[in-house]
Amino acid sequence: MIMPSLTHWKGACFLAGICVVTFALPALPQEKFRKSPPIPDPFQELRLPLIESATLSNGLTLAVARKASSPLMSLQLVVLAGESDSRPDLPGAASLTANMIGCGTDLLSAGEIEERIESFGGEFAASISIDVTVFTFNVLEENLDKALEILSAIILKASFPVGQMDTVKRTMYYDLFEREKDPEHVAKRQLFRMLFKGHPYQTSIFNEDVIKNVGREDILAFYDRFYRPNNALLVVAGNMNLSTASRKISHYFNTWTARRIDRSLLPSPPPNDREQVAFIDLPQAKDATIVLGNVIFPATSSDYFPFMVLNQVLGGTMGSRLFMNLRESKGYASYAFSGADFFKSCGVFWVRAKVTPEAIRDSVQEVLKEIGPEAVERASSFEIEQAKSFLIGNFPLKNEPLTSFSLEVARNKAFNLGEDHWSKYYENIILVNLERVLATAQRFLQLRPVVVIVGNKDLVADTLREFDKVDIYDISGNLRSTINKGVEK
Repeated sequence: MIMPSLTHWKGACFLAGICVVTFALPALPQEKFRKSPPIPDPFQELRLPLIESATLSNGLTLAVARKASSPLMSLQLVVLAGESDSRPDLPGAASLTANMIGCGTDLLSAGEIEERIESFGGEFAASISIDVTVFTFNVLEENLDKALEILSAIILKASFPVGQMDTVKRTMYYDLFEREKDPEHVAKRQLFRMLFKGHPYQTSIFNEDVIKNVGREDILAFYDRFYRPNNALLVVAGNMNLSTASRKISHYFNTWTARRIDRSLLPSPPPNDREQVAFIDLPQAKDATIVLGNVIFPATSSDYFPFMVLNQVLGGTMGSRLFMNLRESKGYASYAFSGADFFKSCGVFWVRAKVTPEAIRDSVQEVLKEIGPEAVERASSFEIEQAKSFLIGNFPLKNEPLTSFSLEVARNKAFNLGEDHWSKYYENIILVNLERVLATAQRFLQLRPVVVIVGNKDLVADTLREFDKVDIYDISGNLRSTINKGVEK
């Protein structure tokens, strides 16, 4: 399980899952305009809504992001516990707990909860990541009190009915099983397995077969320990000020009792420092999917903004280096992009590409060249300014939808990124220059990334032998054999 995604209300209960998003890109000719990037537009002034915060008497953190022009309200209730908080012997406990929220309370059945949400046109969803669990509620402003009443009931008075558990487990099982047909999901999951080996984050990466091990008593224990107001925050986005929001939230959540939670910040897992190539056989795959990456810093680091500019240069869009090289120049790939996932204790920088089976080795070599410090040293100020222009222009666009906007605020608060991370986004990007990008690349792109390849073994066997060593894993992450110098053992 890798990346958070929202799953909307489905029947009496909903499935809160984590998935990898893949992109199917059409074949494009090598138009002339791709060979010479356009001159970046002048930077536009960026105005972001102010985030106001308060802590209620029971310890619940409230953050209000006002959008006076919006007729909608978006609520993000963030429980500061995710899959890394599941017991090592009970992976999936955090997900199953979240999935059972909304399946019944002391006074309302799952069906009654569903009917009430539908009666006022609300949208309820959830997501689970390594560090946090997020419950999202979108409603018209006039129905905010109805949403708060339901949200407080399903969180504070969850009953976890035994009759719903089998249904929820079955849904989770088949959802995870279906994702194993996606080569990119399989590849990225294996990448995280290898990077987080021996670290508490490893608990968050599991297969569908472990769901059966989690019982109701495990859910109750997880809920009782972590679902506490002093371990949560609530983001309210829409046409409302902090004073009004505080009064409303206090009314509906004042009976939620705090409890001391003993936990410490997890250490960052060490980055990979040696050559590792892994392969997983997916017989139905026609192409080969490559995902490679390494551990980097958390989002609180001062290197965050220079690295975001660097990532944009390397593989942020179809005009970036990786796409231009592997697809437009070499013709190896249908797509090639880079990105980063950030958690409380670390980040992971990754590259993903779908390539032809015969081009696996050459594609890996080209990717390593493009993301290596030597290649970055050839970056020009023009490339840096072009990347900055894109990031500044894209930030308000991607946060224009109210839910996206409120989720970004929730992320800021949950990871303690600080006010400057939000309100001074514009200045933080503007201050990035070529020297800072080069220094960041030298610090974090020196070590060898883990390389994971997923494809049909019958189609890629010859190419795999071109590597010095390839470890062969099954889809559950178990090591099955090794190819050394072209010989499998």
